Amino acid sequence: MKRRTAPLVMAIGLLAGPGTGTATAAPPTPTDPSVQQFDCPGFVISAQVTGAEKVIPHSLHFAGSKPVTLFTNVAAASTLTLSGPAPALKVFSSSINGTVRVAWDPGTADFIYKATGRNLITVPKHTGYPGGVFLTVGQVAWTLDGPVDPDGGLTGPGTVTDLCRLLAP
Repeated sequence: MKRRTAPLVMAIGLLAGPGTGTATAAPPTPTDPSVQQFDCPGFVISAQVTGAEKVIPHSLHFAGSKPVTLFTNVAAASTLTLSGPAPALKVFSSSINGTVRVAWDPGTADFIYKATGRNLITVPKHTGYPGGVFLTVGQVAWTLDGPVDPDGGLTGPGTVTDLCRLLAP
């Protein structure tokens, strides 16, 4: 798999779990403020997100070969801070207030992601790809097993900023 596996694990949990999967009116929960590491070509950056997020499961409706929406992840009043490696130690901060909708496409046997608003998208290092971290603004889409070049395989009318290039030493 070419992309971060957390959405895949969550999607499998939603498919296997009991319940109707309808959205609830629960408030967003605080994000984990722990510092995370993300792969860039030839170096690693540190990331910390503060704020709140909410995962909204969807009722599963199978309609032939149409994609089945599994869940939507919503970032609420969140702030992202990224730090590049030494010696430059460049820092980038931004608000993150977007949504990412995850669906399963039975026709291609792949996950489809659609993001709106401001989102951080990471593509981990794997065979043949050095990794990447991107800030997206507006509407972008990608698939789990789709191409990763250019810009991590993100397509659509939104803007994509390569944060690895911005934070490079």
